[in-house]
Amino acid sequence: MKFSNFITILSVLVLTFPAFGKKGGPNFIIIIGDDVGWDAFGCTGMKEARTPAIDKLAKESCMMTRFYCSVSQCAPLRAELYTGLLPKNNGVLANAKKEKRTGVKNIAGHLIPLGYKVGLSGKKHFGLGSAKIDVIPGFASNANGSNQVHSFDGVEEYVSRAKKEGSSFCVIIGATHAHHPWDHGKESNYPLEKVNLRPHYIDTPAARQAVAKHAAEVEVLDQQVRETRELMKKMDLEKDTILIFLSEQGIAMPRGKWSPYEHGSRALCLAQWKGRILPRETSVLAMYCDIVPTLVEFAGGQDPILDGKSLMSLWTDKKVKNHRKEVLISNVHPFWQKAIVTPTYKLIWTGHPEREHIWGNFTSKGKFFAKPWTEWKEKAQTDETAARKVERVLQPKAFELYDVVNDPYETNDLSNLSEHQKRIATLQAQLKKLMTDCGESTTPPKATAPKKKKDNTNKRKPRNPSKKRP
Repeated sequence: MKFSNFITILSVLVLTFPAFGKKGGPNFIIIIGDDVGWDAFGCTGMKEARTPAIDKLAKESCMMTRFYCSVSQCAPLRAELYTGLLPKNNGVLANAKKEKRTGVKNIAGHLIPLGYKVGLSGKKHFGLGSAKIDVIPGFASNANGSNQVHSFDGVEEYVSRAKKEGSSFCVIIGATHAHHPWDHGKESNYPLEKVNLRPHYIDTPAARQAVAKHAAEVEVLDQQVRETRELMKKMDLEKDTILIFLSEQGIAMPRGKWSPYEHGSRALCLAQWKGRILPRETSVLAMYCDIVPTLVEFAGGQDPILDGKSLMSLWTDKKVKNHRKEVLISNVHPFWQKAIVTPTYKLIWTGHPEREHIWGNFTSKGKFFAKPWTEWKEKAQTDETAARKVERVLQPKAFELYDVVNDPYETNDLSNLSEHQKRIATLQAQLKKLMTDCGESTTPPKATAPKKKKDNTNKRKPRNPSKKRP
């Protein structure tokens, strides 16, 4: 290499990534929402959304609108995020289903050797890996509580300590919004007559109230994003800190959370670093498992052998316009459903279409999101449109095909059309190959009968009043 060429390359690198004068590379702050999909914000088209902080961040970020989790549940999603591995390889298949894995390295295991302190404040829902992730006080760790409060004091103290030690840091803020029970924020900000019902919803009072309650929680999440950026400015972190915002799996509604549909498995990813990451909107396919290798590359480490693929070139080079050709979605609980997502289409494979595909959570009287389902079933008795929507939830076909670009809420199944049969066959083969490549069986497990609820009416025998207690 000519000396002049070497100097040119070196100059580009210096301009792109500054010398930090500390252990590690740029700092990372990751904010992750809870039960909030890609479509809950003003920047993604939600008309009634009150998300000014997230919308502003989106304009300053590489905004990825087709960012997927392989399983739309809290524990496997976080395992995927923190390991860079898909569920079959990290062992967390669902909230209620795990397999033992050895040698799994978590985000701390990747970053600590590169000079980082790694801490998490808030919801963890993750316990893999031998490297310790520091616990930072300030955010609620249980999403189901009604008295959730948050404070950035712990985060500020943690960051200050890292700066004093001359270390880079990775801080994860695990928000609990907008997880059920949806009792935070101002529901009154969202008049029921004006809420935006998704096309696959049935218009009932409880459905409108669910959307309003959820939107109020998303507004609280937006406030936390604003406070995060205020703290970054206060502590002079903006020049050397990458801020990543991730929504999560979708709302707890039918065909949302716990399902392979877009409303459940598709998320929003925003990555911001002024002067380094190019602000733009992109619909290229990416996954949660891509985050760890991305951080490692930014930190100056070698590309780890993971299921994830680094997003660094996509974020920093305007010439890069592709990332993944396809995405694998792999639900095993409460129902065995697999899917392959391409830039245009999604093929969903349901292992046992003969079963009713509604989880017990939607029939529980103790959860608010069960109320819309009750109303939907009642309306389906007399309303043909409602009946069709209920049937699509309860009785999915073995294979469904959707154009997710033009039909993101998957209301128009194309699987019966003759012009798509060749495409379906091709996608079936691709899906099975993806499953085989990551060690999954391509044979659905045997169907098991749903567990009967125990009748505890006569469980306790009445005490014989004639028998004296000792």
